[in-house]
Amino acid sequence: MKKLKILFLILIFITFLLLLYSVLYPNIVIDDNTIAFNSDEKFEYKAFNLFTDLTNRVTFDGNIDSGVVGKQTVTGKIKYLFYHVKKDFSIYVVDNEKPIITLNGEKDTSVCPNKIYEEEGFTAFDNYDKDITDKVVIYEKDNSIVYTISDSSGNTDIVRRYIKYEDKDEPLITLNGEEEMYVYLGNKFVDPLYIATDNCDGDITSKVIVTGTVDTSKLGTYEIKYEVTDSSENKTEISRKVIVINRPTYNYYGNGVIYLTFDDGPSYLTSQILDILDEENVKATFFVTSANDYTRRAYNSGHTIALHSYTHDYAYVYSSIDNYFEDLQMVSDRVYNVIGIRPTIIRFPGGSSNTVSRNYSKGIMTYLTSEVVKRGYNYFDWNVDSNDAGGDIYNSGNIYANVVNNLSHGKTNVVLMHDSGSHTATVNALRDIIRFGKNNGYTFSAITNSTPVVRHGVNN
Repeated sequence: MKKLKILFLILIFITFLLLLYSVLYPNIVIDDNTIAFNSDEKFEYKAFNLFTDLTNRVTFDGNIDSGVVGKQTVTGKIKYLFYHVKKDFSIYVVDNEKPIITLNGEKDTSVCPNKIYEEEGFTAFDNYDKDITDKVVIYEKDNSIVYTISDSSGNTDIVRRYIKYEDKDEPLITLNGEEEMYVYLGNKFVDPLYIATDNCDGDITSKVIVTGTVDTSKLGTYEIKYEVTDSSENKTEISRKVIVINRPTYNYYGNGVIYLTFDDGPSYLTSQILDILDEENVKATFFVTSANDYTRRAYNSGHTIALHSYTHDYAYVYSSIDNYFEDLQMVSDRVYNVIGIRPTIIRFPGGSSNTVSRNYSKGIMTYLTSEVVKRGYNYFDWNVDSNDAGGDIYNSGNIYANVVNNLSHGKTNVVLMHDSGSHTATVNALRDIIRFGKNNGYTFSAITNSTPVVRHGVNN
């Protein structure tokens, strides 16, 4: 009996010890074992026993690299009383950020009804996987292109490009030749024609409807209309003005007016010439090889801007018909870009009577003098030569004498001078020439398409 009592007491004591051990034993618990990729987050944990919060006693072996997605292991340790506890924990770095698809071009785009959308491109980038453009999946749905992407963590992005099949752009009609053309009374008018293009239909020249006629038996202004409609019912209409004028009289018949003309500009001397013309209230004509602010000033002051040559290179200009008109087009483009018009009054390099063109193409001047008129141009030569072409090797006195001694009240006086950079002598003679004209009953004017034409005989 006594032995049983002792045994019972021992069992009670052991049970007490076990109970005490259990209630004092520190527990480490992870409340949240995930952290976000590339963040400064810390996983959440706590430590405790039945009586006490022991969280601040916990230390961990190992570091968590938030730059690596996946499971990582750390060991939690705690020392308390006679306890030495160690426990391994799995921590998960997770990527919850979706990748981004970026579309080239617009998200809402229009495509011609008769065409297929051509992909403009895209990129896909993920914060963890980096460039994953090659993993984008594309499919069409409900008039849209759908782009989808999933990164290695299962995050997805979906982008739509909405396609509207429509054509709101008007077609374009480009006229060959000039928008304003001149034809002589009794001559035949030949339309230089046109080209019509459309952003969706391409070349639709065959669809152009032309209305209007030119009666070259009657003086007047006529209008030719060109109209074209594309397959989406977009319409464009433009017109060309055709002016029937009297065939001009030539050379020595005229009204005694002096037409001062300046070739080869503009140059730095053009400004001085304009100053003198403004001060004397005289209008002149500039046959230019280019265009700049001086050209704009001359135009705005009421002077006539006419075309001469872009290159003034005889070997190039007169080697072929195509070269001549290409050169003329280049100087026309320069002028148009500065003053917004395309002059139709021109002067051939060396004049229509030049013989230098024989060295490059036999008979070219015979063809050109006819062809420029057909294309709507009006060419002028001269019948009073200042002989200043050589530049300042001639003094202003000689230039003055060459002009005033050849003026006549019985003719149209078209005076050839130059305003390139080597013609200061011309500038110095200009005011005296103007004052001689005024003092001797002459008037001054700029050349227009109604000016009696002065032309040389063609020698090639």
